[in-house]
Amino acid sequence: MFVACSDDKNEEASNVSVPFNINDAIGTWMCIQSLDTYQGQSREGLLVGVEITVKSDGTYTSTSTNFGYTGTYTTSGNIITAKSSNSGSFVVAVSISGDKMTWDGTANNGVTFRYVFQKES
Repeated sequence: MFVACSDDKNEEASNVSVPFNINDAIGTWMCIQSLDTYQGQSREGLLVGVEITVKSDGTYTSTSTNFGYTGTYTTSGNIITAKSSNSGSFVVAVSISGDKMTWDGTANNGVTFRYVFQKES
């Protein structure tokens, strides 16, 4: 599983201390920036154009096999722990500012990532 989306320009948005509410993440989001790092190698843009839909029932769908097309998630504060239908898992720290959502996380295969999503609906 490879998951990530962001760049340094959004660093300030992720550092803003705003209470996280999972209801703010409900909806469909398009990845507009991604940075994946694995064993010291970084790759930008891998997930740009991928959509993820976060549902209020603790499930999600995605247009990418990297996330698994479907999965479940739990939350604790601003931390989301997700398990995909393809046996992958990832943990992300989430921040939302306006119509942008940033994920900083780690997948079960050791990939660390930063993804920035823009809300579609």
